[in-house]
Amino acid sequence: MRAASLLLVLAVFLHAYTVSTFYVVEINNVIGPYTLSQVQRAISLAEQNNGAVLLLLSTPGGLADTTLQIMREIGNSPVPVIGYVYPDYSYAWSAGTYILMSTHIAAMAPHTVIGSCQPIAGGTPINESKVLNALIGYLETVSSSYGRNGTFARLCITQNVNLNAEEALRYKVINLIAIDVGDLIRQINGTTILLRNKPTVLVVKATATVTVQPTLTETLQMWLSDPVVSSILSLLAFILLLAAFLTGHPAAAVAAIILLILSTFTILPTAWLGVALIIMGAVLIMAEALMGMPAHGAVAAVGAVLLVAGFLSTYPANVFGGELIRIENWWLIEAGLYINIAVLVGFLAFMVFKAVTVHRKRPPSEILTSLKGVEGVAIEDIGPDKPGFVKVFGEYWRAVANKPIKSGCRVRVVELRGDFLVVDSEEC
Repeated sequence: MRAASLLLVLAVFLHAYTVSTFYVVEINNVIGPYTLSQVQRAISLAEQNNGAVLLLLSTPGGLADTTLQIMREIGNSPVPVIGYVYPDYSYAWSAGTYILMSTHIAAMAPHTVIGSCQPIAGGTPINESKVLNALIGYLETVSSSYGRNGTFARLCITQNVNLNAEEALRYKVINLIAIDVGDLIRQINGTTILLRNKPTVLVVKATATVTVQPTLTETLQMWLSDPVVSSILSLLAFILLLAAFLTGHPAAAVAAIILLILSTFTILPTAWLGVALIIMGAVLIMAEALMGMPAHGAVAAVGAVLLVAGFLSTYPANVFGGELIRIENWWLIEAGLYINIAVLVGFLAFMVFKAVTVHRKRPPSEILTSLKGVEGVAIEDIGPDKPGFVKVFGEYWRAVANKPIKSGCRVRVVELRGDFLVVDSEEC
């Protein structure tokens, strides 16, 4: 009876979680909304396929709000999340340290560093006690819940303390040091973690790893978040606004507005970025179509690109990437895909029709540069070997004709040949 009771207690307190696949998220750049999106997808995949999430950290830090959301996702995760500062000679500073200390198992490669957690705003360290105390309290609480050193959580914020792998292990900031991913997986097999406040034994059934690749939307947002790209976009937007002011051309103004709007996409939740692209693309196509294609299809073409990118990015990665995930009511997603493709094809067909219609007409730029087809009046007698003046657009031009034309006759410009117009007689 006592043995049965003991087994029951062990079953309750030593719950086992069997891992068949490790879903790997490589956090090797600045942490932003796209990182949160990848972590959420990895947790969902692991939950539906009896797996665990492995975060490979090599990052200088990132956005505070996004980092806190990632920590909350990890804390509420139904599957184990392992943080690993890797590869060797990498670092996980600031937000990377926050995330590492919030994972169920924290590990580092031998020659890696963590720390420097003081928040920064606009390049200046924040020293306000309200902000610092809030972050200290939260990081201490999260770290202590996993049995880690809460003192380091305070010091890495207040004094920007850094630790290498050996120091972090010695001071109980991390759980282990691993040479590579294979070594990490071998060491965590059979360890006990706190999963949703329940002691759980981690049983590694298989060592298969699947890298969770960034989606089209995540890649675009990651690209736009790069400081170099952001600076180039801002400079181009300024140049285009100046060009629009000097020339009055609508295409330059629209292009500048597009660049300015794209620069705001970095702060949007990644899930909404695809919708924003669809709306923006549709607006650009309809705007140029309703205005009579003043940019000769250039603005509408940009809108079409944004529309395609938006449609592709609104679907889960598994639709196009082949990730193993079970989806209920698949027919709804399939029907939505067909509907969206039909709408997209309709938009593109309408755009092509308007572009062809406009290009069949002679644009004003052609008239102004060649004057071909423009009518005027002969001021003097003109012939093949007798140049004379004609009046076109209220101005006097030197002209020649293929046959004699009397003064006062109506003429039509055939071509511009050097400094002379070649004209034919319209009526006389």
